[in-house]
Amino acid sequence: MLSCAKMIGIRSPFIYFIDPVRAEIVMEFIEGKNAKEMMTHDLAYRIGRYAGLLHSNNIIHGDLTTSNFIVGKKLVLLDFGLAFHSVRNEDKAVDVKLIKTILKSAYSSAYERTFNGFLKGYSKMVSAKEVGRILKNVYDIERRGRYARIV
Repeated sequence: MLSCAKMIGIRSPFIYFIDPVRAEIVMEFIEGKNAKEMMTHDLAYRIGRYAGLLHSNNIIHGDLTTSNFIVGKKLVLLDFGLAFHSVRNEDKAVDVKLIKTILKSAYSSAYERTFNGFLKGYSKMVSAKEVGRILKNVYDIERRGRYARIV
């Protein structure tokens, strides 16, 4: 999935070596700060563009959080361990719902500004019609979770 992301213009670490027997991966060290430590409207916009670029190419990250972005000379997206291909708006909505939840909980005082920044960036890469459908799915997911019963 890292290769797929790279092919569409997402900056991600280079893989130098994989040893499946020892379950080891050696990859590029990314210099910079973690996005979770420096969230701004502009950074949320850039993250939104990355998410939109992934989704417009039917790539679901699976763990789209501020912890998986490094800000250095360029924005770098990490951890594609849960990534997969999908054309389903529901899958795209789960990615958007996760980043929305992170922004709301970790940056509550700046939530509206950062989430709006994310959506502006996302909307630059995904058609308005598609964004509307995905956001409707986000709303549906939120409603389902709100009334879930734990037995």
